[in-house]
Amino acid sequence: MPPPPHGYEFGGPLGAFAISLLVPTVTYIFYFVCSEDGCPSSSFLRDPVGNIASKWPGLLGVFDWDVMMHYCLWYFGLAVMYFVLPGKTGEGVVLSNGKRLKYRFNGCTSLLTVVAYCGFMTYREGFQWQFWAYIWDNYLQLITATFIFSVSLAFYCYISSFFTGELLANDTGNVIYDWFLGRPLNPRIGSFDIKVFSELRPGIILWPILNFAFMAHQYNTHGKVTDSMILVNVFQFWYAYDALHNEPAVLTTMDVTTDGFGFMLSCGDLMWLPINYSLQCRYLAMHPFELGPLGVAGVLAVQGLGYWIFRSANGQKHEFRTNPNDPKLAHIKYIETKSGSRLMITGWWGIARHINYLGDWIMAWAWCLPTGYRGPLGYFYVVYFAILLIHRERRDEAKCKLKYGADWKKYTDVVPSRIVPGIY
Repeated sequence: MPPPPHGYEFGGPLGAFAISLLVPTVTYIFYFVCSEDGCPSSSFLRDPVGNIASKWPGLLGVFDWDVMMHYCLWYFGLAVMYFVLPGKTGEGVVLSNGKRLKYRFNGCTSLLTVVAYCGFMTYREGFQWQFWAYIWDNYLQLITATFIFSVSLAFYCYISSFFTGELLANDTGNVIYDWFLGRPLNPRIGSFDIKVFSELRPGIILWPILNFAFMAHQYNTHGKVTDSMILVNVFQFWYAYDALHNEPAVLTTMDVTTDGFGFMLSCGDLMWLPINYSLQCRYLAMHPFELGPLGVAGVLAVQGLGYWIFRSANGQKHEFRTNPNDPKLAHIKYIETKSGSRLMITGWWGIARHINYLGDWIMAWAWCLPTGYRGPLGYFYVVYFAILLIHRERRDEAKCKLKYGADWKKYTDVVPSRIVPGIY
C-alpha cells in the first residue's frame, strides 16, 4: 500500500543530502575541538582548520576493525537480549492496512543486564578501570563504527523495502530523499522491528555507558569524581531508564507511527544520540568542575521541574490514547474529531499543545548547567534541543492540519500555546 502523498520535508533531496553530510561532520568536529586544552581548545580558536587538520589521523586512523567488531557485537547482542530476556508483549497502533504489529518490552531488563555485565568486568579487573579505558582510548574509532553501522542499516532498510511488501512511509522516487527520510514504515526481519529496536536499545543504552567511561577517565586522570559529573551521570541514566521503563509509549510517537526508517533515524539513534548527548560528561572528564551544595540544589530543582512536566504530560497522553475511558481520566475534556480521534483540551495538554517538550527542554538545562560556563560547547545540547523540538513541533502541526482539517483549527483556538504557555 503506497503512503499518502505529501510534499518534501527537510529541504527536499538537497536538504537531505546536506544533513547526511553535516551530521557526521559536526560529530567529528566536536571530538577534535574539545580536548584537555579547552572546549573549544585555544589552538582551535587560533586556527580552526589547521587545528583539526593537525589532529586528523587519516581515514585509516579513525577506523579500527576490533572496535567495529565490538560495536556489531553490541547491536546484535542487544538484539539477542530482545528475544531471550523476559518481558511483556504489546501491540502498536492500528496501521493503514488495519493491522497492529506486536512488540516485546524488555528494554529495562536489557539495560540492567548490560550494567551488571559492566560492573562484573570492572570487579574482575580489581577496579582498575581498564574496561572503561578501552572506550576512552578508542572513542574516535567508536564514532566511526556507529556511523558505518547506521549508514549500512539505512541502506539495508531502503533496499529491502522493494522486496518485502511492507508499508511505506515515503516513496517519492528520489533515492537520496527516500533513503534519508526512510522508505519503509516498519522494516522487520520476522517479528524483529528494526526501527523500534534501534529507537530504544543500542543508542539509548550506549549513552549512559559512555558517561560511565568518561566518569572513570575523570577519576583516573584527576583522582576524583566531581559532583557535577555525578549529577549528569545520574540524570542521563535515569532518562534512559525512564524511556525504557515506559517503552510502550514510544509506539504512539511520530517516529514510529509516521516517519520511515532511513538515515535520519538510523544515524540519529545509533550515532548522534549516544555520541553527542554524552558531550557534557566527556567535557567534565577533561575539565572537572565542582558545583558545591548550592549549585547541586539548584540543578536538582531544574531537573525535578523538567522531569515532572515531561513524565506527567507523556503519561497522561499515553493513558488517554490507550484507554480514554479510564475513570482516572474522567476529568479530561476533549474535542471529538471527524476522524474519530479525541484531542485533549484540559489537563497537561490544555496548557500547551506540546507541553511535554517544555519539560524535556528544562531537563536539557539541568544537563548543561553542571559544566559551568567555560566554553559554549557545554551548552550545545540545550541550543540544539530547542531547535530540534521547535522543528519537530512544526512537522507535527503540519501533519495534524492535514489529518484533522477544521477540527484542528477548533483545537488550536482552545489551546493556542505550542510549547511554552503564553509565549510560544
